[in-house]
Amino acid sequence: MTGTPSRTRRSGFSLIEVMVAMTILSIVLMSLAKFAIVIAVRGRDNGLVANRTAALQLEANKFGAAPFSALATWSTTDQVITRGNFTYTRKLTVSKASSTRYTIKVVVVPSADATRRDSVMLDRTLPPAGTPLCVGC
Repeated sequence: MTGTPSRTRRSGFSLIEVMVAMTILSIVLMSLAKFAIVIAVRGRDNGLVANRTAALQLEANKFGAAPFSALATWSTTDQVITRGNFTYTRKLTVSKASSTRYTIKVVVVPSADATRRDSVMLDRTLPPAGTPLCVGC
């Protein structure tokens, strides 16, 4: 039988094998894309929380360091403040609990997401006269 060619196996991939491999690869990449989106959203949220906390601490420090006699003169109207790339609205409430005590509430509302507001309450008491802490009394 010298006239019939012999069949030899060719090495390589068949179309079915390539399609199965591409399907598995696409499933893996889609799950990785989902995780990448979740991580990006969490990173954005963490950045917003960090900026909000820093703004809240800054506002609280202002009222903690202000002279006691100046607390009644602070404007309680809402103020829009921008620090770096973070813009927020400061809502302020100053209430006089007694002649020697003020209660101050500061609310920070981020412009990017108004549902992420946070607040802090401070109680300031008039220090006794004649002490080093009584500055501006």
